[in-house]
Amino acid sequence: MTREVQRLLGERNIAFRSGNRTLYSSARANLKRGMREAKSDYRRRIEDHLNNSRQVWQGVWHLTNYRANLGAADGDATLAEELNLFFARFYVEPPETATVQPMVHSSFTLTAEEHEVRRTLRAVNPRKAVRPDGIPGRVLKDCANQLGGVFTMIFNQSFSQSTIPPCLKSSTIIPLPKKPHISSLNDYWPGALTLVVIKCFEKLVWGHITSLLPQRFEPHQFAYRSNRSMGDAVATALHAALSHLEQQGSYVLLLFVDFSSVFDTILPYKLMDKLGDLGLPHSTFMWIYSFLTGRSQRVRVGHHTSTVLSISTGSPQGCVLSPLLNSFLTHDYTPTHHSNTIVKFADDITVVGLISAGDESAYRSVNTSELLKKTQQRLHFLRVLRKSNITQRLLVSFYRCSIESLLTYCICVWYTSCTVAQRKALQRVINTAQKIIGCPLLTLEELHSSRCLKIAQNIIKDTSHPGHHLFELLLSGKLVLLKIF
Repeated sequence: MTREVQRLLGERNIAFRSGNRTLYSSARANLKRGMREAKSDYRRRIEDHLNNSRQVWQGVWHLTNYRANLGAADGDATLAEELNLFFARFYVEPPETATVQPMVHSSFTLTAEEHEVRRTLRAVNPRKAVRPDGIPGRVLKDCANQLGGVFTMIFNQSFSQSTIPPCLKSSTIIPLPKKPHISSLNDYWPGALTLVVIKCFEKLVWGHITSLLPQRFEPHQFAYRSNRSMGDAVATALHAALSHLEQQGSYVLLLFVDFSSVFDTILPYKLMDKLGDLGLPHSTFMWIYSFLTGRSQRVRVGHHTSTVLSISTGSPQGCVLSPLLNSFLTHDYTPTHHSNTIVKFADDITVVGLISAGDESAYRSVNTSELLKKTQQRLHFLRVLRKSNITQRLLVSFYRCSIESLLTYCICVWYTSCTVAQRKALQRVINTAQKIIGCPLLTLEELHSSRCLKIAQNIIKDTSHPGHHLFELLLSGKLVLLKIF
């Protein structure tokens, strides 16, 4: 809306109020012409800044009236206090047995060079919001040469002592709505405003840690890394599945796992175990522990700020190190069997199981062994009840509730994939229970058949069941046929 357009708009309004149709038609035509010229000039200005992507996109958003986000939350002091407690709900006191001792001790201590600190300060984005300390990023960026030496001494002192001053670990949480209509506190995303100085700390430590990691560290993590994308993750999973399906008698099992609030649930003492396995230097190990513990946070909603909470769980969202620390937590999630592929993208994990010739032993053996272990343990309680002269009726009830329920859980899925040896081992559990109780019990095969038949009958009766269309009645009207596609 330029001054020229505003002038033409005023002339059109005057002509409209005058009642002169000829004058109004001319003024309206002039306004349309002026608006076209103003848009054309604005477009040319955008094209003249093609080397500045920020200005180009700001212009495009202005032209299209696009609103990229919903803005910060608005509310009162009560909402700020509730959100502060909600965002800190994952706080867990470390157990008394938890110790923070790395597996590899080293005398190596990270040191920062003054030119590295100056380069990091110059890279500060001055357009970011003012942090809890009230120091704008522009000050650190423009005064990088003057502040470089001072911050180098502070950084090296922190690295040598493996400690971060508490004043640098404060953060202000800005709750951002995830959707237009808020129905619960979980609909807010906790955007953390941490100090610019600590972000510079993190960048130096991030470069130090990544230089110590092996080149093939987390090859199937497609987030937080250069030359990786969501498309690469999807393509990798699809390629493994589709390539395997071209083989005769093969199929694929997929398991999708999504970790909720992954950054907020990082437990420092558990993360230290993972870092110890990677063999990081002792000083780096303890510096990260200091970074995660003893943090203070408060929530700001509009002009209202909550009280300060001290927490030692999680890593603030928006920190430089948070994605890397999350990768450390899941780096040992690797396939046990060569026919498995695990694809990771941030907190989403997809397990691709490639089955050939119906052989699911690599996937079912663990389930069967755990099932056998649990049922054998519960046989002990059945013996105890028998020695207490409990009636046979109650013994049968206990068997069906505690042992048979375990044997029949998802039996329609895993039974046909069990080996003969596994079936015999499970049947021995039933035989033992039968001797203890003193009356005949259904065999494992009979349990499988009866459960499959019962499930099929329930699906047939429920027309809304997704599997209802897979069955059709025979001419007799009593039997059903499972459709095979």
